[in-house]
Order: sequence, then structure tokens, then C-alpha cells
Amino acid sequence: MAIINHGTREISLKIVYWGTGFSGKTENVVWLSRRILGEDPLVLATQEGRTLFFDFKPLSKELPNGYKVRYSVYTVPGQAIYAASRRLVVEGADGIVFVVDSQRERFENNLMALEELLSVVGPENLGSRIPLVIQYNKRDLENIYPVEFLREKLNRFRAPDFEVVALKGIGVEETFNAIAELSLERVLQNAKLQGEEANLNR
Repeated sequence: MAIINHGTREISLKIVYWGTGFSGKTENVVWLSRRILGEDPLVLATQEGRTLFFDFKPLSKELPNGYKVRYSVYTVPGQAIYAASRRLVVEGADGIVFVVDSQRERFENNLMALEELLSVVGPENLGSRIPLVIQYNKRDLENIYPVEFLREKLNRFRAPDFEVVALKGIGVEETFNAIAELSLERVLQNAKLQGEEANLNR
């Protein structure tokens, strides 16, 4: 859930990368952290699994009356035994990137990851209350499904989606820019509906 601090004029947003194990979530977050901060993300290692994390303030984002935006970016551990950890990490997310492993043999795992996400955040919320972007990763491999097939089976939300090769950074920044913009738009819209707009324009 977004935090609007009128004292510091800062809006804090939480972005979570979700997907099956080894789909490329880690590669996304590592690439972004190195690209934006010039360093590897922090690793939060617990008994419930490993989560990568970094946060930053984009320098180019201009908001009403000098407000700044801070994005905190997380991955979730993808293996089945870490379901509890995934629920904790995704709680309060302002935007979600669903990372799809394009390999044919991983399709059922993608379906299970999507169904789990829906059960955690609620099917009525994903894509409506919580912005969603879908990423079809590993597009450089041979044994992969066509994007049209993956889109039909996994993107029932008609969310923005991207073809990506996360290991090479192809499409990674575009994916993040899309979810960052959507999540900020949703927060500003909600602020307007809840009467916070006056505070943002003081």
C-alpha cells in the first residue's frame, strides 16, 4: 500500500516481481539495481527463502508541488515450499510484475504461479486495484511457446506485456517503466478520490 508522507513530500511505492521458480525474477531485479544504482540488490535471506530488494528515487519523475517518488522493488522466492514467504512479500504491493518462463516444459508451473497469485491478492483486485504487467521471459531460447499462446492462456487481464531476455537486459527496463507508471497513476487517482489531492497540491 502506497505511503504518502506530506512532511517529506515523498510517495513510497512497492513493486513485486512474482513468478514460478527460475523464471527470471532475480535476473530482472539484479539488472535493474545494477542499472539504476550501480550495485547489486540487498539479499534478505530467511528460513522462508531468499528475497532480493532495492529501493530508489527516480531523478526524472516530477510530481505536484515537488513531491518525490520512491520505488521499493522486491522479488519473491519461486519454489513451492516458500508460499508463506511469497504472501508476506506481496502484501501491500502497489504493482506486480508477473514473470513468465516461456519454455514449454514450464507452462504448468506458470499456471500454478498465476493461480497462487490470484488466491493471494484476490482475482477481483489483480489488474484493477493492483496494477499488473506481464513479462514473457527467455525469448532467446528454442523450446518456447509463441507469445500469442502465452498471452491467450496467461493474460486474461489484458495487462501490458513484454517479450524479454532478462539475462541480457532486453525488455527489463521497459517492463519496469510500465509498472512504475501504472502504479503511480493508480496512487494519484486514489489520492484524488480520497481527498488527498489537495494535500499533494499544497
